[in-house]
Amino acid sequence: MSQSSVNTNAPLLSWDLFGIKYNALLEDAGQHQQTVKAIKKIARANKWTKQQVEEALNRIQQYVIVITDPLQQIQYTGKGFYEMTGYTFEEAKGRNPNFLQGAGTDKSKTQEIKKQLAQYEPTETIIENYRKNGELYFCKIIIHPIININRKLINYIAYEQEVAA
Repeated sequence: MSQSSVNTNAPLLSWDLFGIKYNALLEDAGQHQQTVKAIKKIARANKWTKQQVEEALNRIQQYVIVITDPLQQIQYTGKGFYEMTGYTFEEAKGRNPNFLQGAGTDKSKTQEIKKQLAQYEPTETIIENYRKNGELYFCKIIIHPIININRKLINYIAYEQEVAA
């Protein structure tokens, strides 16, 4: 059958809609599994406690995960980071997350974050960040220092979520 004989006015079938949704669900499940594997690999390599691993795994559906080393250089970004920021993992890897900040970022909030992290305390705030295209967005950030089973600061894990202004 030639291309010209295909009826382009045919009705949309329920299978067509199901197929689109099904493929999106499969892709989402695949990204979820990649995030789980990456977190477990980082946790094993750095000797996280069981509780730290469980907390991270419990939050991957609700938040974008960003893991840094003790110098706050990005080691991993989870599902949704690109959609939220416009930056790929490759563009973010090795950078301090403050590269997302800009002119509208409240400096008193960033100073408070630094102060709490220096004392190995968790911190939570809403901060003004900027996407790769320069667009401002508000981001709820929950950051936990990861003190491993050897009582050494080994990572920071940030749970991030875009919120309305």
